[in-house]
Amino acid sequence: MTTSSPPALALDGASIDGGLYTDVTDFARHTHWLNGTAAAYSSFGMGVFAVILLAAWWRARREGNAVMTAVLATPFAVIIAYVANTAIKDVFQEPRPCRALPHDFLIEACPPVDDYAFPSNHTTVAFAFVAALFLINRRLGQVALLAAVAMGASRVYVGAHYPHDVGVGALVGTVVSLLVVLAARRFCQPLVQRLRDGALRPLLTAAPPSRHAAGHAAEQDTDRTMQLGRIPAPTSSDAPGRTVDPAAGYAAPGRFPHQAAGDPAGRPARHTAGQGYGRPVEHPTGRPAAQPGAQPTGRAPEWP
Repeated sequence: MTTSSPPALALDGASIDGGLYTDVTDFARHTHWLNGTAAAYSSFGMGVFAVILLAAWWRARREGNAVMTAVLATPFAVIIAYVANTAIKDVFQEPRPCRALPHDFLIEACPPVDDYAFPSNHTTVAFAFVAALFLINRRLGQVALLAAVAMGASRVYVGAHYPHDVGVGALVGTVVSLLVVLAARRFCQPLVQRLRDGALRPLLTAAPPSRHAAGHAAEQDTDRTMQLGRIPAPTSSDAPGRTVDPAAGYAAPGRFPHQAAGDPAGRPARHTAGQGYGRPVEHPTGRPAAQPGAQPTGRAPEWP
């Protein structure tokens, strides 16, 4: 393999962590069963982050403007992070490790001379997704973080980058993405609200369930509850309905709050002698009956 001398101001990556890079590529040399999977993920793994962002968008349709704004700002944050990382590459012009260490094991073909190594574009983009997704949904951010770590490791495993290329790329992607998404949430929410109220409403807002569907679901829940016999005991303020048999613990069929036990006609229950915990016998009209032996006073009886 032919080598080319790096520019005078180029960063010498081999002097930073070339030994660690060699250890990783030697590990790749002895794990041929993993080479194909690592190479495929290193080349096409960015699709994983696109799928996670689609899941975040789907959830954000039911969220507020802040969450949807972060989702819409994520592609811009990723692009800006990539552009910033490319500018850093042009400043440091670090040669690829396949040119500085030509005898180390490689899985990925050595890129052109002007395709510099520091920092890693793949890792920058991956961690830009991670930072944005953490601001959208923590669980999705955690999944994206695992995928981003795997992406960075695969770039060293296939021989495309030094470890420090991956570390700085992760830092660049995280910082740029956080700045862009936080700025968008601060200043762009009114614009997102207008988009949600306009022609893009079907894409940015989940349609609420129809009234018919909601009513049907409520009827099903009621029927299921009645079948299980889990009707709560009514109070004095409840509308007429089924009462609860205290012995059985479920609703007694065909009996309502104004009906007394053993009185199928539905007449109000009356206290009889020896009942009511010492209270006077009640008149059928609801007024207290005169006590035996009491003399009329000529005035209306007092209510207890």
